[in-house]
Amino acid sequence: MKSQLLSAGLLTLLATIPSVHAAPPEPELIFNCELTNGKYVIVRLDHDVPTYYYGSLEKVEMTLPQNEGDKTQVRLGEMTFSGGGAYYYRFINGNYSYVVYSGTGKGWDYTGLKVYKNQKLIMKKECTNGGFLPNEYRGQGLVKEADTGDDATYGYVD
Repeated sequence: MKSQLLSAGLLTLLATIPSVHAAPPEPELIFNCELTNGKYVIVRLDHDVPTYYYGSLEKVEMTLPQNEGDKTQVRLGEMTFSGGGAYYYRFINGNYSYVVYSGTGKGWDYTGLKVYKNQKLIMKKECTNGGFLPNEYRGQGLVKEADTGDDATYGYVD
C-alpha cells in the first residue's frame, strides 16, 4: 500500500509541476484513494485550494478546479451522525460534481468517489485503499454545503 500511495503521489506531483528549473514545494496530500475500478483519486492542497486529480498511475485524466486556485468550484461538506459522521469535498465541473467522501458510524464506514450529473448520481466507486489523511486543513475559505443547502443532495450515502 505504501508503494501505491507513493506512486500515486509522485504521479500527481509530476503532473502539477510546470516546465521550469525550480520545482514548487510539494502540495499537501489531503485524500488518497485507490478505487474499485483500479483508478486513483488524489486531493492535494495546492495554493490553499483543494485540487482533485483522477486517473491511473500512468496518466492523470482529470484535474479540478480547471482554473488553478479557483475556490468557487470546490465545496466542503460535513455531517454528524449518532456515533459518527461524514466529511467530503465536492468539485464542480459544469453540470458534473465529483465528490470524495469518508464517513463512519456504529458498525459501518465508507470512503470513495461519487459522480453526479446535475443532482443525479451517475457513478459511485468505493476505495479499496486510502481515504482522508490527517492534516491541519479544514476547508478554510471554502463554501460550506450546509450554507447552500446542497448537503441534502451530495452529503448522504446513496
